[in-house]
Amino acid sequence: MKVALFDTILERHLPESLKRALESLGHTVVYTDLLLHGHDMITKESDIKFMWEQIYKIEKENPDLLIAFRPMNLTVEMLEYLRKKMKTAIWLSDDPVLYKTCYAQVVNHYDIVLHCGYADVMAFYESKGHPKGFNFPFWTDHHSFPAIFNPDNAQTDVVFLGNMNGQVRRKRYMELAALPFSKKVYGLLDSDPLGIHGGFLKEAYLHTNLVTDVLKHAKIGVSIPQFFSEYNGLHYDFPELAGLGYFQFPSRVIQYAASGLPIAAIGDSRMQEVFPEIFVAKSIQELQPFIEKVVNDRNFALDTSKKILARFRRSYSALSRAKMLVTIFDSLETYQNLTTQERAVLFTEFDANYR
Repeated sequence: MKVALFDTILERHLPESLKRALESLGHTVVYTDLLLHGHDMITKESDIKFMWEQIYKIEKENPDLLIAFRPMNLTVEMLEYLRKKMKTAIWLSDDPVLYKTCYAQVVNHYDIVLHCGYADVMAFYESKGHPKGFNFPFWTDHHSFPAIFNPDNAQTDVVFLGNMNGQVRRKRYMELAALPFSKKVYGLLDSDPLGIHGGFLKEAYLHTNLVTDVLKHAKIGVSIPQFFSEYNGLHYDFPELAGLGYFQFPSRVIQYAASGLPIAAIGDSRMQEVFPEIFVAKSIQELQPFIEKVVNDRNFALDTSKKILARFRRSYSALSRAKMLVTIFDSLETYQNLTTQERAVLFTEFDANYR
């Protein structure tokens, strides 16, 4: 099979690792890299002209499948043109936050819908008459994020990758600061009154080794997700959004996992059912006993790291996603006939045995 990875989100390791995985399975892959940036559907005449040029280029490659990583850059007219030439897939990396501004307008014009959300998110789409999709959470590989966990090298107890600025993310700062451990935050902040900012890894989207350089000095990775209720009143808000919960697996979680860090995350059973090795609780205070044990018990930390790595390699590696993608491509109708819950956890069945 020949696959075109069309456009990319800022985190280049996603298409790059998927390309490596597909190629290791014997497939041919064409990757365009970043074409246009933005979160709303393109409307400028110059952007539309540019995207048509890219479409004609990819058409000459004669792929069997095109995966759109930035669906806001492909209009309905473009998609209908492409579907006459090849199968198409949409990956919804900001699912469901970009539903109003982008996804709702184009999702019906793809053959394969790849979500980043649990069954509740998928059921919302289906209630709106959209095609039955599949949960396809973030992934990576050890080329991008090697397994580097070693508590003996730690310079801080807790690390957090991600931004803490603006309405949606600001409250994370005080939540994390309340933990009685040494900690560092790597991302954008509005202010840093408690001195926990480690810096903004500006080039990390391109150079993942910059992330590895900070993760290797931590004992545990903490994740506080974006809750969709925090988008109230913003450009992306729509009536059902708050009720859909939170981002099941922010990309930081998969980066922690690939690196072998023990992980403590705010979430619920919808996260834990598909990654049971992560310690999940509903509040930052409830994470504290687990973090304390990881920080103070070296053997426990190493054992937890081993379990995290095993789960990553089995179900969250690029190779696992590649196997799922090929299977769905070959038997789409069969897998679409599964229940919403079955399609939400289907990705866990593709054991990559990745090393």
